[in-house]
Amino acid sequence: MTELTRRTVLGATATGVAVAAVGITLPPAGAAPDLVVAPAEVAERAITRDAKLYRRKRFTKHRKARFTVSGPGVRLKMKLVDISNIPLVTKGSNRSFELTFTTKRPGPGQGTYSVKRRKFRRTSLFLVPTDASHRRYRATINNR
Repeated sequence: MTELTRRTVLGATATGVAVAAVGITLPPAGAAPDLVVAPAEVAERAITRDAKLYRRKRFTKHRKARFTVSGPGVRLKMKLVDISNIPLVTKGSNRSFELTFTTKRPGPGQGTYSVKRRKFRRTSLFLVPTDASHRRYRATINNR
């Protein structure tokens, strides 16, 4: 079995945002594929593929706002506290930037999660905890 790493996921997506399909049920050997039913969780966590959703100005409108972050066994509120530049990328780039989120209670490990709020279309982000308490997270959007 090939190991799925963050690097391969980043390289495989058109927008450079790490997203991955998690929880897909594969049919047993010899079974007809149309007999397999995907878990409801997979349908809810559809991967975001629209590059327009990954623009700085879209997130800037919601800076300091709370988002619902959900994934397998995870549902919590996170606040978008910072939108920053990526080193060696044009400052203020609308296509390449970093998002920093915080949460009041310890959150999950790194992974792909759905981020949503009112008047904000559900968007998949690869969130990485940046502190030992798992209360601060970073998502890197790099569409160079």
